[in-house]
Amino acid sequence: MFDRWLAGKWRVVLASLALLVALSSLAASPAWAIQIDITKEGGLQALPIALPDFVSLDPGGAPGLPGEMGRKLVELVTADLEGSGLFRAVPRAGHLQDPVSLWKGASYKDWRLVGAEAVVSGAVREAGGKLVVDFYLHNVYRGTLWGKGKRFTSSPADWRFVAHRVADEIYTRVTGEGPYFASRVAFIAEKGKRKWLSLMDQDGANRLDLQVGSAIALTPRFSPDGGRLFYVSFETGEPRIFRWDLYEGRKFQQGDYPGLNSTPAWSPDGRRMAVTLSKDGNAEIYIKDLFSQGLTRLTQNSAIDTSPTWSPDGRQIAFTSDRGGGPQIYVMGADGQNVRRITYEGKNNTAPAWSPSGDKVAFVMGGGGRFRIAVTDPEGAAVRVLTDSWMDESPTWSPNGRVLIFSRQEGSHTRLYTIDHTGHNERLVPVGDGIEASDPSWSPLIR
Repeated sequence: MFDRWLAGKWRVVLASLALLVALSSLAASPAWAIQIDITKEGGLQALPIALPDFVSLDPGGAPGLPGEMGRKLVELVTADLEGSGLFRAVPRAGHLQDPVSLWKGASYKDWRLVGAEAVVSGAVREAGGKLVVDFYLHNVYRGTLWGKGKRFTSSPADWRFVAHRVADEIYTRVTGEGPYFASRVAFIAEKGKRKWLSLMDQDGANRLDLQVGSAIALTPRFSPDGGRLFYVSFETGEPRIFRWDLYEGRKFQQGDYPGLNSTPAWSPDGRRMAVTLSKDGNAEIYIKDLFSQGLTRLTQNSAIDTSPTWSPDGRQIAFTSDRGGGPQIYVMGADGQNVRRITYEGKNNTAPAWSPSGDKVAFVMGGGGRFRIAVTDPEGAAVRVLTDSWMDESPTWSPNGRVLIFSRQEGSHTRLYTIDHTGHNERLVPVGDGIEASDPSWSPLIR
């Protein structure tokens, strides 16, 4: 991971640059959306929702008892919703209506008695080698459906994806926010002395190792369409940027400039790359046109400028610079003009990540021997420290801008965690197999 390659002057950025140079010589919410509150105890107010198993439909459409697929789907939907911190599953022991009866029609009185504010009814069938899933979301207090019924069709092997889509639909209807469960995370996996590029579902399942070899890989970054990745690799002997086209299964080198080639970042339109290069003797930020291959230098400073991140509208770039005496977060126009500093709290502020909604910039705040995840607005007027650990790094946003995933060093181990942008609901993301995980990049929503 680029931002934590060695301890040193900045600990997160400056030492990484020194090593690499040496090696290289709630918007638009519906009126019925729930209000998301912070409780007096310091947590998120979770909505009680009932999630009975999905019934099995016979060829004639008659409902029967839930089967294995109906149970697995609901188990994953429940894990997604509860994992968000915004939902609490009503214990099944208290359900007064069975799944088959619920499929025929909800008894809202019974669900009110057990404290459910929403209930989900669903059915599963296989037809023509396809998995067909139908579900309805019920608003218990209003005694009506929460939107229309929804159907998802896929191969049976893709049942997990369908479950994430169901959870996304429920999440969006109830909260009024965008979805994020049907997404992936690219990260750097590590075991022993090897570091390689991996993909997984946002909940840690279905890990796929893309590059396992002797070459070290760093800083994966998803393209806006989710189909490509930038990353830094040492497979040529020098740190160089590569692009991996995920659906075509091919990769190629994205330039070969002398010195440092690092921290690539896609523009929102997918046509340009912001990048840190030291080809002119100092670490500066450039923009490369991915079609014409033209290169434009943005920063002109004797300090180290690095780690660019684009605003969602493509008009601004946040980055890290020590031009003020220590590493801090700055923002400039995408043409390099109108540079302004936005962080003052904290002695070592690095690794900015602009939220998809554009109203927040996450970053690593260093000070007092600790590095924590923090967020601020693009003007630096509202800083909130989210985590309280020793070494938290590399924040990246969920597709809806609600959640951050980041890496944490715990003793000799490095793991991935998620946290709500309010600073609540911190959770470990299981990667499995004794694999260390760092430097995540969250994909756009998968459809």
